Order: sequence, then C-alpha cells, then structure tokens
Amino acid sequence: MTLSQHSNSDPHTKRFTLQSWPYWIGLLLICITTYISVIYSQKHFSVDSDLNHLVKQDAPWRDNLDKTTKAFGDSESSLVVVVSGDDRQQVQQITESLTNDFSKQPSFKDVFAPSTLPWLKQQALWFLSDQEFKSFTQNLTSLMPRLQRASMSQSQIDPDLSAQQLLAQLNQAIESKDDNAARLLIQALNQVADSTQPVNHQQDTTTQGVNWFSLLFPEDKHTSYQIISINAEPDRSQKEPNRFIMETAQNIIRQYNDVSSVQIRLTGQTALDFDEIKDANHSVKLAGTMSLIGLIVVLGFGIRSLRIIAASYVAVIVGLVWTLALGLWLVGNYNTISIVFLVMFIGLGVDFSIHFCLRIREEQGLHANNQATLLTSIRETLTPLSLCALTSAIGFLGFSPTAYTGLAELGIISAAGMLMGLVATFTVIPVFFFLFGYPKSKPKVMEQKHSDEGYWLVEHHKLVIGIALVLLVITGIGASQMKFDFSTLVLKSPKSESVNTLEEIQQQGLTSSYQMMMLAKTPAQAQQWQQQLAKLPEVSNALSINSFLPQDRNSKLVTLSQVMNRPASPEAKGITPIQLAQNLETSPYKDALSSHTLNWLKTAKEPEIYQAISLQALQPLAQMQQGFMQMMQASPATLDDIPTQLAQRYYNQDYALVVAYPSGDMRDVKQLNRFIDAVQAVAPNATGRPVAEQQVGKIITQAFIQATCYSLALIALVLLFALKHKRDVVLSFIPLLLTTLSTMAVAHWSGFSLNMANIIVIPLIFGLGVDNGIHIVERFREVGSVKAFYSSSTPKAAILSSLTTIVTFGSLLLADHRGMFSIGFLLTIAIGFLLIYSLTVLPALLFSVKKNNE
Repeated sequence: MTLSQHSNSDPHTKRFTLQSWPYWIGLLLICITTYISVIYSQKHFSVDSDLNHLVKQDAPWRDNLDKTTKAFGDSESSLVVVVSGDDRQQVQQITESLTNDFSKQPSFKDVFAPSTLPWLKQQALWFLSDQEFKSFTQNLTSLMPRLQRASMSQSQIDPDLSAQQLLAQLNQAIESKDDNAARLLIQALNQVADSTQPVNHQQDTTTQGVNWFSLLFPEDKHTSYQIISINAEPDRSQKEPNRFIMETAQNIIRQYNDVSSVQIRLTGQTALDFDEIKDANHSVKLAGTMSLIGLIVVLGFGIRSLRIIAASYVAVIVGLVWTLALGLWLVGNYNTISIVFLVMFIGLGVDFSIHFCLRIREEQGLHANNQATLLTSIRETLTPLSLCALTSAIGFLGFSPTAYTGLAELGIISAAGMLMGLVATFTVIPVFFFLFGYPKSKPKVMEQKHSDEGYWLVEHHKLVIGIALVLLVITGIGASQMKFDFSTLVLKSPKSESVNTLEEIQQQGLTSSYQMMMLAKTPAQAQQWQQQLAKLPEVSNALSINSFLPQDRNSKLVTLSQVMNRPASPEAKGITPIQLAQNLETSPYKDALSSHTLNWLKTAKEPEIYQAISLQALQPLAQMQQGFMQMMQASPATLDDIPTQLAQRYYNQDYALVVAYPSGDMRDVKQLNRFIDAVQAVAPNATGRPVAEQQVGKIITQAFIQATCYSLALIALVLLFALKHKRDVVLSFIPLLLTTLSTMAVAHWSGFSLNMANIIVIPLIFGLGVDNGIHIVERFREVGSVKAFYSSSTPKAAILSSLTTIVTFGSLLLADHRGMFSIGFLLTIAIGFLLIYSLTVLPALLFSVKKNNE
C-alpha cells in the first residue's frame, strides 16, 4: 500500500479504537454547546436602535436637551400619524375618527390632533392666509345671497318651500352662468344625495349633512395633511419594544383601508426605530442567506472538494451559533450596528477553515496516515491562525475603550466571534473528517529547489513598488477629502414608509423628528425668535404659543361683516327636481354632478328630496350662519383662551417653547449643519435631535481616532513578538496603508461618506488585513523564494479566503439598511484592494529586502 492510499483509508475502521475517543468526546461537546447556544439565543435575542444607548453622552449639550424635553416632553418618543388626501373635508373626518380610536387605547397616554380641537375650529377662519381668506370671501360673496334667499323660508310652517327655493336658486345660477355659485351649489347637492345612501361600514365616512364651511373654503389644489401625535412608552422588557405600539396603530389604521382617497401613514421616532430594526433583521437574513450561497460557488470552483466545502460550512454555522449566544451573554442585546457581525462572521470564519483544510490537503501524501496529517496541519496552522484571530479581534476591539458603545459592543461580539471561529475550525473540522472521511489527496510533484530567475515578480519588483508609491500619493489625496456624516437618517432605508413620510411632512413644515427646540423666557421673546426663524431659508416653519393667536383678525372681521350683510338674491322661479336634473344634464356643469345625485333627482319622491335638503343642507346652513355671528361677536383671543391641551405644549410658568422645522434634506450632513447653525444664530440654546446627532458625531470621530491608534499599536506589538524579522512588521503594514487610502479614496470619489456604522471599516482593515500579511510573510520566510511561495497553498488560500470574504461582505450590498449597505460597500472594496496589494506589493517588498541582504 502506498502512502497516498494509506492516508485515505476508510476512517470507519478506526472509530471504536482508543484513538477515536477524543473525536467522540469532541462531537458530544459540540452538540451540547450548540444546543445550549440555540436555546439561549432564542430566549434572549433582541435588537436596540436607541441612539442614546449607542454613544455615551455626558456633556453640557446633553443637559440642555434634557432640560428642554423635561419642560415640554420628549418629542423623540412620539409616533406620528399622517393623514393626507385631496379632499380636505374627508381628511378632517378621518383624522377625527382616528383620534377617537387611538384615544381608546390604554397604551397610548397622549393622543393629540390640533385640527380636532373645537377652539381651533372656531378660530380657523382667522388663521387663513391673506390669499386663502380672499378666496373664502369671494366664494361667500357669490353664494351667500342665494343661500339667504333659501333660508328665509326655513322658519315658516312649510320648510319644503326653502328646499324648493334652493333648487330654484341653483337652476337660476345655471341659466345665468354664475359659474362659482353653480358649482358650489352642485357640490352641496352632491353631499345631500350622498347622505341618503345606506351606511354599510362601521367606519363609514359618508358626509352626514353639508359642511358649508369646508365647501366655502378655497379649493386646495394640493394634498391636504393632518397630523396626530401619539406618545406611548415602549416596553423595554420585550425583544422588540416598539412592536406592540406599531401593531396596535396599524390595526387601527387598517380599519380605514377602504377609504381609497385618503392615505394614512406612520412616522416619528418610534416608527423610524421600528422600521430600522425590521430592515436590519431582514437585511441580515437576506445577506446571510446570499453569502452562504455565494460560499458554495466560490469554494466549489476554488477547492472542488465536497468534503472540504461541507466541513467548512458546518464549522462556520456552528461558530456562528456559538457567537450569537456568546455575544448576547456578553453585551445583553445586539444593536443595529453590532448585528451586522452575524453576516461578517460567515466570511471571516470560513477563512480559518480554508487555510486549515488546504493545509491538510497539502500535507496529505507526506505522512503515514490521516492522524499524522491532521496533527501536522494543526501544528503548522495553529500559530498563524491564532495570530490572525488575535489581530482581527484587536481590530474590532479598538472601539471598546471609547465612548462609542455601539461599536464597542460590536468589537466585543466580534472578538468573541474570532475566538469561536478559531475553536470551531480546530474542533468541528477534525470531527467532521473523522465521521465522513478526509478529502482525497491530489498527486503532488515535489520540487527540490525553486529558482526565482525569470519569474515575473522578480523581474518587475521595482516597477511594482514604484506603482505602489504613486498610488500611495494619489489615493492619499482622495482619502484626505473623505467626510464624516453624523446623520442617523443615512443609516435607514430610504424605501421605508417612516423615512419617506418624515421627509414629506418636513417639507410641509408640519412636524419632524429633526426639529430644533429652544426655550424663551417670555412669549414676547418666543414671538421674536419665531419671526426671525420664519425668514430663514433653512427653516420650513417655526411655531410658538403665539402661532395659535389669530393675526389680522380686525381687518378680516370687517370684510366678513360686509359679506354677511349683503342683501338676499331675488326669489327664483320654482322648478321640480326632474326638471332640474334635465337642465343639469345639458349644462356646462354636468361634470361637477355625481351620477348618484342625478339618479336621485330623477327617481326619488319630491317630498323625500325636499326633506333631505331641509335637514342636510338648510339646517347646517343655519348653524354656519350662527357660528359666523358668534365668531364676529367674540372678543379677540388671548393666551388664556388657548385650550390647556394645546397651550401646555408650548408654554408653562417657566418657559415658552419655540420649535423650528427644517426645509432641507436631513440626510445631507451639509444641510443639517446649516440648519443647526442658522437656528442657533437666533437662539444659542436651541437643541433637539439634530444637535444630539451632531455632537454624537464629534464623539464618534474622536472614538474613531482613538480606536485606530489602539488597533495599530496593539497589532504592531503582536507582530513584533510573532514575526522573527522585525522589519517584516513594517513591510506587513504597507499593504494595509495602501488598502486604507485606496478604500477611502474610491468611496469619496463614489459619493460615499463615513457614517456611524461604516466607520469601523478603517480600524477593521488593519485587523483583518494583517491576517494575509502574517500568512504571506510566514510562508515566504519558510520557502525562501518568490516562485516557491506562489507554488504553495498560501496564495490560493489567500485568494479563496478573500473571495469568500468579498462574497460575504458583498451580500450586504443587498441590504435595505443603509448602514449595513455602506459597511458592505467599503469592506468589499477594502478586501479587494487588500488581496491585490498583499499578493503583489508585499512579496515584491519581501524579495527586495531579501535581495538587498544577499
């Protein structure tokens, strides 16, 4: 029997010998620990997206923010329901119904919709802009004389006469081609006809009576918006604290799905956080699945050994399960940044397996049996792979001593993952090969001596080094222009409803999670700030307690009084409903008439039509007229008149709150900075989420510098002890420096910035990149020549491990979560550059040094 044949003998014949017991014990321990890890993870897994938990915040700006939120509530914890549509009246009705539904839920402590407050409804006319009030009075001037003529008979014994006169006035408006009056009266008639339809839904929004006030309002050619603000405390004991809030809100909204003309959406910090966690979980599952599929392709083409691929897969999956549980045990829960390591582990963990399995294959045929092959492979790879795990862990742990707890937790989980990946490699793979057999060895042609003469890298090593120096300068210039984007919005999916809705209502100046808040000492100072802020291009709207006191009331009152006192129109000639329907069908106003109204006029009995008009049109008309009279006779509103539910949000015994909403894109850090600077130029104490993110960004930038310095120092220290030739430490860092600068330069030229998630990539490049350096330097020193180095398994292992890592990180490019996407983008570029520089520049440098020493 040859050595090759003996090395591939069936392992099943030795399973129950004394030599097999370590494998069976190992299998038992692997099964037990994996089972415990799965149970523990299922019970304790959760994801936290709270910005306050990601970064330690202990500074005056934090005290200022806490002071403001303590005085007027924490707007960041709110859920915002946005009701929008083209029909202003229907939007208002849905808003009122939703407010009532939300208020019935005990978990929602504060449900507030300004548009539903009776006091604001009473004052609505005075809050119209000059152009809107002008349009309103024009409609009133056109319609009121005709309505007065119809209402003059309302108090008589026979109210049908008033209804008949209203129809007659409509017919007269058609004949005289009074367009405005004709169309307004037709709309009123449509509402009366609609009120006669049967109610088929518990949440029916059919108009019950003519809303004359809304009818007379200027036609809004734009979408009408209403806001409902809800405060609900998330249950932190749950894996997803905001899930119950969101599901409850969505169940309420779902009852209105049949109202197609109105759109109801959710935003606010609660919705933003919930969507981010949902996108993060979905992205991790998708990226993880795609990376596992990608590994099959890469390993299949690169190794072409089913047993090695299967063994590597099992080792990665077991290590991933261990890491998931150990990470939860160490830090308590994952955050939207640290959870990305579950995908990253697949690419990093398989690197250990590839190097180990390829070394086993390389050693096959050189030893008497598989046991000897395994022991030699473990002995030859344990030190370099342990060094790789250690340096990778150091790269991840760089953020641990900093104030950036989000990445510090990622570092702790990742360092634990490196340990678990290493343990899984040296336990799972031997057990797997013991159970299912070792991979078949390939015939090996052994060369006694390798000559570098004529080899391409030897001939052109100076050119390679020269090109590297040129790239160092060019990429250094590009990398120096890389900026840091502190906005958390850039981490969220632009496809999510909460983000899209937030941007939409910000542009409307309605509300925003990125509002700036400032405390004025008096309402007068608040009004002054509000007026100054309203003039700024960076501000879409500014509110204070003074915003709820009507402006220009006296001049509007005079105009309204003149319109209301206009004489009634002459009495019109009577007409039957059928005759009116015939006239409407041939009139230019047919398009304004609904088909249901036309059919109703033709088929309904006349007494029923007159009764419906009397109840649904003339009685609301009398109520509107009475409301106008009360409005005109009422005294001007003061601060004391504003309802407590509204006033307490902007004014208390200590301060008057001013709120400024942004007009720009808060995902653009330049616009966000301009908004902050512009508002703080008016009110230096202005605070809010924009300021918090800006200041947190400064903390993260400082943490990034600290983490990079820590990583470099510790990795260099490890290499000084690990590498025999101390100058190899410097040589190993040159490809890492080139990779870092190239990655940052390409990212900048591609329009990317560093953000709160992908900032870990830079120190990580050194932690991960030094792995290739260790393998390459150790093998180069072992074989002693460039050609022998390229003929060994190390370059192939480096290529395969880099490709598997690229596949894993590249799968993050499918993520909806923009933070994960940016990590995947930068790491994919980085690993690609690292592979190229490690297999070209580093060997060229090693050969150059070797040649000079000779």
